[in-house]
Amino acid sequence: MVNILIPTDFSQASFRLAEQTVKTLNQEVNIILFHIYKMPNGINDLIRKEPPYAAMMNDSFRQNCKYLKYKYPDLIKKICFKYLTGNTQAVFNNFTEANEIDMIVCPDNYVFTKSHQSSLNPVPFFKKSKVTLLSSFVNRMDKPAVKEETNVAIADVALASA
Repeated sequence: MVNILIPTDFSQASFRLAEQTVKTLNQEVNIILFHIYKMPNGINDLIRKEPPYAAMMNDSFRQNCKYLKYKYPDLIKKICFKYLTGNTQAVFNNFTEANEIDMIVCPDNYVFTKSHQSSLNPVPFFKKSKVTLLSSFVNRMDKPAVKEETNVAIADVALASA
């Protein structure tokens, strides 16, 4: 089983990327939808009532997770959301090691969308990581060979509403 880290801005694009990845790999996976936030600056940031992702973890997000799991029950063993608070490569590397991340999916054309004032662009962390990076997307539906940087072909797939 492969643990796959996929960046999310809590939009449909994240779910399309997850679906494309599942279809391409065609093997049992755990999907970790991931977002990174800056470290809190002051006491006000530390005592906030809700975490920064609370507003984005809405019914639509949860329904999309359930839909993917329902659509690919033999391929998706688990789909979840995890976040990281920190801004150093060491913190990110510890996160990937602790969560046993086998692969990071981040297309070459990925555009970071800031969904919260403390959101950070994860791409620099992904590129410096020692975890396999799935980055190039062309029009082929083969299972990628696992290596340091893998070029994979994926057809564009629209996520149907549940």
